[in-house]
Amino acid sequence: MIVRALRAAALASLIALAVACGRGTPPSAAIVLNTSTPTASVEVTGLSSDIAAALEKPRTPEAWASILRVAVSSEAPPVLGTYRVVGRTLRFTPAFPFDPGRQYQVRFDASIVHGPVLAATVGLPASVDAPSTTVAAVYPSGDVLPENLLRMYVIFSAPMSAASGIGHLELLGADGTPVEGAFLPLDYEFWSPDHTRFTVFFDPGRVKRGILPNRQSGRALVRGGRYTLVVKTTWRDANGRPLKEEFLKTFMAGAAEMQPLDTADWRIQAPGGGSRAPLSVRFPKPLDRALLTRALDVRRAGEPVAGEAHVDDGETRWRFTPREPWAPGRYELLALSILEDRAGNQIGRAFEVDNFETVDKDPDPKTVTVGFTIAK
Repeated sequence: MIVRALRAAALASLIALAVACGRGTPPSAAIVLNTSTPTASVEVTGLSSDIAAALEKPRTPEAWASILRVAVSSEAPPVLGTYRVVGRTLRFTPAFPFDPGRQYQVRFDASIVHGPVLAATVGLPASVDAPSTTVAAVYPSGDVLPENLLRMYVIFSAPMSAASGIGHLELLGADGTPVEGAFLPLDYEFWSPDHTRFTVFFDPGRVKRGILPNRQSGRALVRGGRYTLVVKTTWRDANGRPLKEEFLKTFMAGAAEMQPLDTADWRIQAPGGGSRAPLSVRFPKPLDRALLTRALDVRRAGEPVAGEAHVDDGETRWRFTPREPWAPGRYELLALSILEDRAGNQIGRAFEVDNFETVDKDPDPKTVTVGFTIAK
């Protein structure tokens, strides 16, 4: 409700510093933020009928972005969205709603159709509520992580904005000096659907031995070193509010994990029939938590068993509680080949021997099954 009210008032408070930069600019042409649409949109209003007609020609997303570019900075990639000419107005609707409290740089360049060039900065006001969102956890959860760690997950107590969080993260060495170039500058697609989990990738070019970035810079983590991941309060939640407090995770870098996963090393503890006691699967080393939640399943006679899975003990145990009591008989634990440990090693395939140029032509991951029995 608060966000809706703020959006309704945004036209009166938005920052729109339109500056005419080209020849022949219609006096009424302007860049505005329209909050009356279902999703707040950027509009160029007051165009001549000739220019509006010329802009109705179908264009690729890249061509549209060269005409009307909306981005968080001049160096950042343009915001994804759709373009539409409505009367004498060109409207840009973002694929993801604009973040409250965030400013966007807009440049309109219609010189290709002999139109005006305009620039503006627009934004929705931030929520007036006090910050309340916090970092709930960071995974892997251990205090000693492999020096060839591939990814980390930052879990929030409430949905966050759609923007990438790389600029709000910092990896510090033992002396407090930032470790430069540790993370890949990836963007929106590495949020969970509910925007409460952000995936942070260490640069795989530095993690993997023998390729140029690794030879030039080495790994970001060095065995025996102590590091601190800092999650800054500048990261804004879905309501445009900063985080309530800074979050720190301190850990040591341990030995690299180089071996592929082997299901023969897993220990399955099966409950008795007639109960809803959980099935327990133990791993000899921590596995990737996010993948554990979706890469394991229980089947009987080829059909999935309904139930809920939980990961605990520092990502070394997976437990499955069935919806109905276990029926005695033969079952299978099904594991997708996408399951990885903390260093990207998969079942039967080590990350170090994987070829970056190799593309699996089969879009469906392969499966590995491990049988077990529920006794009477």
